Amino acid sequence: MELNYWSSRLAKRQLTRRRLLSGAASAMAAGASLSLIGCGGGGDEGVEGDASGLLGRIEDTTKRAVPGGTWMDSFGTDITHMDLGVEQIVALRTQGRHVYQNLLKPGFNTTKRPGPEALTGDAAASWELAPDATRITLKLRPNIKWDSRPPTNGRLLTSDDVRWSWERYIGTSASAGDLDNNRNPEAPVTSVTYPDSQTVVFNLAFPYALITELLSSELYFYVMPKAEGFDFKTDMRGSGPFMLDSYTASQNIKYKKNPEYFDKPYPFFDAISRPLISEYNTGLSQFIAKNIWRYDVKPEDVLTTKRANTDMVMLAETDLAAGSHFMNFSKRDDSVFKDVRLRRTYSMLLDRELLIETFFNVKPFRDAGMPVETYWFGHLAPGQSEWIDPKENDLGEGAKYFKHDVAEARKLVEAAGFNPPVPAKYSYYTDNNQDVVKENQVMAQMITESGVFNMELDGLLYNTSWRTARNSEGMGFTGVLHHQGAQVSAESIFTQKYTVGGRNAVGTSPIPGVTDQIAKLRSEVDPLKHTAIIQDIEKRLALEFPDILRAGTVPGFTLHWPWFKNSGVFKEGLGNTAKSFVQYWYDAKLEKELTGESQS
Repeated sequence: MELNYWSSRLAKRQLTRRRLLSGAASAMAAGASLSLIGCGGGGDEGVEGDASGLLGRIEDTTKRAVPGGTWMDSFGTDITHMDLGVEQIVALRTQGRHVYQNLLKPGFNTTKRPGPEALTGDAAASWELAPDATRITLKLRPNIKWDSRPPTNGRLLTSDDVRWSWERYIGTSASAGDLDNNRNPEAPVTSVTYPDSQTVVFNLAFPYALITELLSSELYFYVMPKAEGFDFKTDMRGSGPFMLDSYTASQNIKYKKNPEYFDKPYPFFDAISRPLISEYNTGLSQFIAKNIWRYDVKPEDVLTTKRANTDMVMLAETDLAAGSHFMNFSKRDDSVFKDVRLRRTYSMLLDRELLIETFFNVKPFRDAGMPVETYWFGHLAPGQSEWIDPKENDLGEGAKYFKHDVAEARKLVEAAGFNPPVPAKYSYYTDNNQDVVKENQVMAQMITESGVFNMELDGLLYNTSWRTARNSEGMGFTGVLHHQGAQVSAESIFTQKYTVGGRNAVGTSPIPGVTDQIAKLRSEVDPLKHTAIIQDIEKRLALEFPDILRAGTVPGFTLHWPWFKNSGVFKEGLGNTAKSFVQYWYDAKLEKELTGESQS
C-alpha cells in the first residue's frame, strides 16, 4: 500500500470539501447527461431523489417466483473449518447460515429494518417469556428433519439435539461468555432444562427480555445434531434450507436444496455454486462476464461498471450500518492513552466527513445526481434506533470531541503534559480484507499528519498475533488496535464491549458510570426506559472514550444481473439469521431474453 497515494487523495478531497458538503452545484447538470444512459432494469417511473436515471426500483417479486436453477454466487474468504458450535467467525457464519438453524430468527421486509417485534421461530415454533422475564420456554417445531445422509439419516430434531448443542457450545465456544452465567456473571443464562422432547427452557439470572435477540443472533448458539464421532470441522449436517453438497478448500463450496426444509416452498433455488474468488479484480471480471450474478463492487467502481453494463440493476441501499469496526485504546499503565485527554484528542484529529467521502467515493455519486447522505458513528452506529447523532448537540458535552479540531486537540495533549508529536503504535492486521487494511493506513496517516501524534504502523497477522492482541482486553498492545464488531442490538454491543469478560471486552476493569448502567439496562423491560438508559450510556462514552468507532458510513449502491430476483430487496432485523435468501429466485426466461442463453 502506497501511503503517498492516499495522502494526495486526501489532500485533494480536503481542497474540495466545502463544495462536497454543499451538495455539488453541478450535480443536477451532470445527472441530466448521465440519465441518457438509461435505468438498466429499474423501470420507466424512476426513483425519487435520483436525477441520474441509473437507479432501479426495489420490488418484491416473490409472488412471481419460479422454482429451480442454480444461484451463481462467490465468496471472498476461505474457511478453515465448518464447526459453528465452537467458533462463529465471519467467513464461517456466512456459509453456515444456509445449513444450520438458530432457535429464533429476525424478521425481514422491504420497507425498514424490522425490530424485536418481528422475531419468528426458526428451529422453535413458538416461545413464551415469563412475566418477570427470568425464563423463556421454547417449543420446537415437530416437523424438522436433519440431513438425510449419515449419520443424521433424516431423523427428527428434538430437545436432545438442543441439549447436546448447548453443552458443547458453553464448553468450547469463545462467545459462550455472553450467554452462560457460569462463565461470566454478567451473562444471563444460569441453566437450561428439557421437560420433554419438544420443549427447551432457558433460566435467567436476572430479568432479561432481550434473551430472544441472543437466541436469534449469528454470533451465538446454533442448533446442531447430536452425532457422536462426526467431524463437524470438515462437513455439515443441518436442518436449514440448504445442505452442503461439496467443499474443496481454497476452491469452491456448493449447496443443494434441502427437500425436507420445514418452510415450503422455500428455498426457490435448487442449488448454490460458490467459487472462492479472493482477488477483487478477478471477481469483478467474473461478475461482468455474468459467471456470478451479484458482487460487492467497490464504491469507486460502481458507476463505471453500471454505465458499461446497462442491463445491470443498480439499487440504493436504504439500511444504515448497525455495527462497526472500532479502535480499542490500550489499557496498560505504560500507554499514553491511559489519560482520557489523549483519547479525546485522538477523536478530534479524525476528519470524519473527509474520511467518509474518501472511503465511500461520495463525490462522483453526488455529481451524477444520486441521493447521498453521510452519517457519523458515535459509540453506536446510525442503524441502531437509539443512536444519537454526533453532528448534533443531543450528545451533550461529549459532542465537541467528535468535531475535527486540530488546534483544540493539541491543547488537550499539552495540558496533559505531553509535547507533540506524541509517539504511539497503530496495530492492525495486514493479511485480511485489504479494504479494511487501507482504511486503517489512511486513518493512521491522518492522525500523524496532524502533528499531534506520530503513529507507528504495527502490522499483525490475522489468525495469530492480531487475534491474540484482540482478545487481550486492552492489555496486549500499547497504542490503538483495530477491532471488529458485529450488527447486533445496542444492548448486546455494550455488554460485549464494556463488561468484564465480554466477547469484545475493551478493558479488564468496569467502566464507572457505564458498566453499572449496562447491568441496570439488562433488567429494564420498559421500552422507553430501556432506550433512555442506552442513550445515557452513549453520552457517558462520549466523554470517556474507552474505544472509538470508525468515522461513519453512507448507504451505498448495489449491482446485480436482473434475472437474479429479489437481490437487494429485503431488509433484515439485527442478527443476520433471517434467511431472506430463501426468497431469491432465478428468472431463466428473462436471462434468455437479454443474453440468448439460460441454465435451462
